[in-house]
Amino acid sequence: MANGKQTRRKSRQAVRRRKYIVRRIMVLIIFLAVLAGLTLLLIRIFSGDIKPGGTAEASPTPGASPTFSPEPTTTPVQELPAGLDVSPASADTLSQIGFSAELMYNGDETETFTRAETITFGKDEDYTALRGITTYGGNNYRNTFTYGTQTVVNKTLTRVWDKSIGSLDLGEDGVWTGIGWTGMPVIVQWEEDVRPFLGVYDEFKTKDGFTEVIYPAMDGNIYFLELSTGKATRDPLSLDVVMKGTATLDPRGYPLLYIGQGAMSTNEEGTRGAWFRVISLIENEVIWSFGGRDPFSPREWQAYDSSAMVDAETDTLIAAGENGVLYSVKLNSTFDRINGTVSVSPDPLAKYRYTANGYADSDESRQWGIESSPAFWKNYAFFTDNGGYLQCVDLNTLEAMYAVDVTDDSDAGVVLEEDYEQGTLFLYTANAVSTQDGIENGFGKSYHRKMNALTGEIVWEKSWDAATGSSTTNGGTLATPHVGRGSISDLVIYNMAAVPVMVDGIAANGGRIIAYDKDSGEVVWTYEQAAGYWSAPVVIYDAQEQAYLIQCDREGMLRMHDARTGEVLAEVDLGSRIDATPAVFNNMLVVGTRGSGGSGESQKIIGVRIG
Repeated sequence: MANGKQTRRKSRQAVRRRKYIVRRIMVLIIFLAVLAGLTLLLIRIFSGDIKPGGTAEASPTPGASPTFSPEPTTTPVQELPAGLDVSPASADTLSQIGFSAELMYNGDETETFTRAETITFGKDEDYTALRGITTYGGNNYRNTFTYGTQTVVNKTLTRVWDKSIGSLDLGEDGVWTGIGWTGMPVIVQWEEDVRPFLGVYDEFKTKDGFTEVIYPAMDGNIYFLELSTGKATRDPLSLDVVMKGTATLDPRGYPLLYIGQGAMSTNEEGTRGAWFRVISLIENEVIWSFGGRDPFSPREWQAYDSSAMVDAETDTLIAAGENGVLYSVKLNSTFDRINGTVSVSPDPLAKYRYTANGYADSDESRQWGIESSPAFWKNYAFFTDNGGYLQCVDLNTLEAMYAVDVTDDSDAGVVLEEDYEQGTLFLYTANAVSTQDGIENGFGKSYHRKMNALTGEIVWEKSWDAATGSSTTNGGTLATPHVGRGSISDLVIYNMAAVPVMVDGIAANGGRIIAYDKDSGEVVWTYEQAAGYWSAPVVIYDAQEQAYLIQCDREGMLRMHDARTGEVLAEVDLGSRIDATPAVFNNMLVVGTRGSGGSGESQKIIGVRIG
């Protein structure tokens, strides 16, 4: 038996050796064939038979026109012309409107300012690599409220979860409920190396793909919820102050949240004002703030509804105040991804304030104050204000490049658009109806404008009648427009509140959505109804870039429209007034309500699935 086993073992070894030799021979043959092929290819290239980067030229048929195979091309990255820049207005132009600005650094007023590190914002898609929506409008151009690609099959909107929230009684300053304007949540799918350090419940520290909704509310709390289920991911962070604007999450992935206060309060030291706060999402606590009653501000009212922006390259925070001051500060932030610590140690604040003809601290006059969320291109900030001026400011010197009268209180955010065919930068803006001349009958004009962002010149404008409304029903345009792409790349979409409409033969001050041709400003379609709009138009795009408009109204309805035609495709009742703007992550939408009007539900944060 032993000899038989040895004989069979030797036979198997011989077979394996033969197979090994055969494999070596085959490898050698393949290698020699490849080498010969490469040699032949090089010979043909240098002899001219093949053009570098192309294919072999076919021998032309006698008497026939020669044909050529197209060379493969790659889609170039679209860029605006090199050297494109803002053209500053002349001193005479600014003096004609009485425009001037003052600066402060480190508590001292100064004639000039030069930033130690140069701010240069990139394109919109380069603002952050994080998976999510991290600031109002998604990036420095403020042009998207969505992340990912939405799959629209059945054209449905389905409520899948909700979270009840509360109110905050400020006595003489009123009761503030639910989620206010602009009130967009931030949504982020945390990076794997950051997730274990977050101040979330243990079950989420190890959950792959954990995606968190972070939602400041007017009841004084910041809520933290899992996107897919609405489950609480942390205890609410109670600041006991009204927060009605949109927070900003650090675009570098640092667990830092930046949020302003939307109504004044009195702190423990007895100072009445409002504060802007930086929050550690590791410790779930405020680690730095500024504000109070800033004596540099020309306005008694202090608030921060505007959504801040962070320049990642220079570690600079830029925040606009409803007190009429533009703030910027180097944070000196650090995030230790090994030990899980985060901190800021800010430099002194740099401040910019402005004035022009007609400004005064009165409800009947132009008022200082920036509620809109500035847009950013290169070293420039573009913003509108309560007094009705559009400004462009050089962030590196805090010099006003131009100021343009845009008629009235302009809360709607400015949106930037790179136009590669025309080789320039445009912006879109709009105004509410508040203090403009000729509103004694309760009506005025809301202007929708396309402007050359480099000069401030108007490309086109359209005006619409709108009511002044009241403190809770301001008329005109308060929502940021959407600049279309994909199947609606020729359109820009605005909406309005308190405009005269006919609904079922009955006149009302209701809502209107308008889609314009970008180039001409001609109206392509409108949609009118009894309920007005403060929530921005949110457009989702499927994989084929078909566009669907998602629009909330002030009677609690959420609708999906065909963005090409305005046709209503689906709707769902969210129960009460919606002033906030939704954020969409893949096929999940999140938005908050006020708890008044509509079908009578209390104030909530609601998750909706797009199908």
